[in-house]
Amino acid sequence: MAAKFGVNVTISAEAAHPIAVESTTPIGIAGYEPVLENGLHFFMTTDKAIDALNELYKAKKDKQESFKKGSIYRALKAIADQSVQTQIILSVFTKDDDEDGSDEIGACRLAIEEFKKAKSKTAYRPNIIITPEFSGEDAIKTAIESIATKLKATGIVDLKASSASEAIRKMGDFGTSRLIAAYPYVKTWDNETNDYAFTPQSARIAGMIAYVDGSSEFGYSDSYSNRVMQGISGTADDIDFELGETCTADELIAAKISTIIREQGFRTWGGETSDQDTIWQDLARVRIFDRISEAAQRGVLFAIDRKASELYHAKRSVSELLRGLVGAKVLLGYELSWSEKNTDATVTAGKFYLDVRMQNNPIVKQLTLDFIYVDSYSSQLMEDLNK
Repeated sequence: MAAKFGVNVTISAEAAHPIAVESTTPIGIAGYEPVLENGLHFFMTTDKAIDALNELYKAKKDKQESFKKGSIYRALKAIADQSVQTQIILSVFTKDDDEDGSDEIGACRLAIEEFKKAKSKTAYRPNIIITPEFSGEDAIKTAIESIATKLKATGIVDLKASSASEAIRKMGDFGTSRLIAAYPYVKTWDNETNDYAFTPQSARIAGMIAYVDGSSEFGYSDSYSNRVMQGISGTADDIDFELGETCTADELIAAKISTIIREQGFRTWGGETSDQDTIWQDLARVRIFDRISEAAQRGVLFAIDRKASELYHAKRSVSELLRGLVGAKVLLGYELSWSEKNTDATVTAGKFYLDVRMQNNPIVKQLTLDFIYVDSYSSQLMEDLNK
């Protein structure tokens, strides 16, 4: 309270508030792990999650208790193969050993739902959601789509198919910007069986996205496609690929399926969603708009329940955020304006609308080289011959 006499001092700010785009990419894994209790578990890095499981396995071995490593451990190893350290949120459920898979599908769906509580329990929410070894089930796919939509996350689904044509047919059930569909399974080495095994791509793609995100301050604006997937030595289905020719890889991408090509290593190829609106079929664009909108949402919270004059600073704060992203080549440009939806009635009610128009720096999907024969350099040849 100000004094009634003497000199009073107040301190305030009339400046744009710095707004930072989230740079972390927590990965949510729903799966089974016999040595963990059911429910949510959080680890600050991939290695810490693996180390914690290895300690629990060692304790089992020391007691001479039998156990099998679960789908979560295999997913973590696949993520670690991509040389990424990111926050890990596990949602563990119990897997039945009987042949009836309906119980574990139901349990997996409930585990996916648990991700809604992740932020309140761990301070992080998953940006990528995977359920390797289970996402091929239709019921699991719909559960991932639902929670990914709610959390503004990206779900990665492994298509359960025996051929590229079957995978393409199954894409008829997709139509969302919140899911990436992957085919085929990849060939990896299983240390438990000392043999090769075919495993889902989803955990490796999740690791690649997190790696690209963390590669720079603005990594989230890049694509994971056309990068070498580490830790694999083949694919369950040979995907033919020929530059400049119609091939199976092109057909899969046209169907919005992320696949693997063999071109100077085993490379991811695709990175598109199946949204009906072609604008939101570019995963990089979806994630750019997600991150920027969430950052701006947090950044202008200071203006809520304050005098409307604070909106000037809120607008400036958003403008400075976008101006920085233009400089970083994340955006090509932007425009801010107060919306026509602002009327006398909305102003009286304290409701204001700010239009934010922006265009991201697009990801190159195709480059055509036109080679054209000309004879205009004949004179140069004759000059050389006359020397």
